[in-house]
Amino acid sequence: MVFVINFFNIFLCAQSKYSTDPSIMKDPSGYKLRTGDRISISVQGEPEATVEIQINNDGKGRPAYLTEFKLSGSSTKQIEELLTEEYRKQLIYKNPIVRIHVLKYSDRVIFLSGSVNKKGPYVFPPEVEAMNIVEVIARAGGFSDIAKKNKVYVTRTFYNEKGELRDSKTYEVNVEALSTGSLISGSSKRFWIYPGDRIEVPERLI
Repeated sequence: MVFVINFFNIFLCAQSKYSTDPSIMKDPSGYKLRTGDRISISVQGEPEATVEIQINNDGKGRPAYLTEFKLSGSSTKQIEELLTEEYRKQLIYKNPIVRIHVLKYSDRVIFLSGSVNKKGPYVFPPEVEAMNIVEVIARAGGFSDIAKKNKVYVTRTFYNEKGELRDSKTYEVNVEALSTGSLISGSSKRFWIYPGDRIEVPERLI
């Protein structure tokens, strides 16, 4: 998953700011289309204008009879309004009713390894932007009996706007303290996990 420089700044703010949602961060304005999503675009009563497209790496796709449009970052309703206006402006249809449906969401995956009960990839629900690490591990079946819960490692990779590697950083997270509320006064109440993160849970010494 590609994180641009601006997203890095958003992440830093989100990590330090207390959220009223205990486990999940969503876009309050609703789901936005992403690169890799497969969608259908249709015009009511015009079957020849129905197309199925996958949003490309530039976030674009080509509706019937039009040039490529930027689709990622907008809701289906916003794109419906944009294409309706474009069909009118180009005199292709007089009063088009455009409908967009998401056929398949692109997978946004994190990877868990070590002392968890369900190792491997975990796919975020489409509408979720980030998830508290406590919730992620719970959905992965929880810790194993020998997990070192107070020292979990999260590795995050950052890319620039061209998709080139910018930086990689590993965080040490006391998940046990986060889950029990026994944090030091003034500490962040949760640690957000984003698509593309890798979580490693070491074993404790027995």
